[in-house]
Amino acid sequence: MFSRTLIVALIAFFAGAGLMASAAAPDVCKGDACKGVFAVGPYLTGFFATQTYEEGTAQRYYREIPSFGPTHLNIEIAGREGDPTRPPQFEDIKDLDIEARLYWARNDLKTPELLKTYRAHGVASLSLDYDFSEDGKYVVAVSIRKPDGVAHEGEHIFFVIAAAESGLLLAVVASLFLVGFAVLVWRLRKPLTPPARQR
Repeated sequence: MFSRTLIVALIAFFAGAGLMASAAAPDVCKGDACKGVFAVGPYLTGFFATQTYEEGTAQRYYREIPSFGPTHLNIEIAGREGDPTRPPQFEDIKDLDIEARLYWARNDLKTPELLKTYRAHGVASLSLDYDFSEDGKYVVAVSIRKPDGVAHEGEHIFFVIAAAESGLLLAVVASLFLVGFAVLVWRLRKPLTPPARQR
């Protein structure tokens, strides 16, 4: 009985720890997405987030933001798909309308929540500030509209993982609870065979 209970407790612990790790860890990014580069139609667009810390140092992030607090989000048109190394010229962008929307994808069962919108006209870059207080998956959706009305859409996913360390603490607490439960079941277990009758 004890060994069976212990096996169930260990399976529950490792399953719970795996679920917490997968919830805290972001998706594996591939290619340019790791550098914050994504396509919006024929335009290559760059994303990065900047946080300034108490010691005055500013850190730039592309895919993972490791702490809460005021954050500066930057989106810029870096080039075109056919010529990614050439920065956009004024003539290329002067008539473009750019809109950036910040969403919080709380979980896969709910529609992402719109947090902030920023619009600009005739610029190669735009920025918005947001004070992050919740961890999880966030999406920057960018729309670039040309004068003829044709619009291109693209998005970049990033993660705020400030609470990732608390997942380890939760796993330790869960494991202690399961071990205590297993010990309690072992102490209260009944013998598998009834005792022999006394004659």
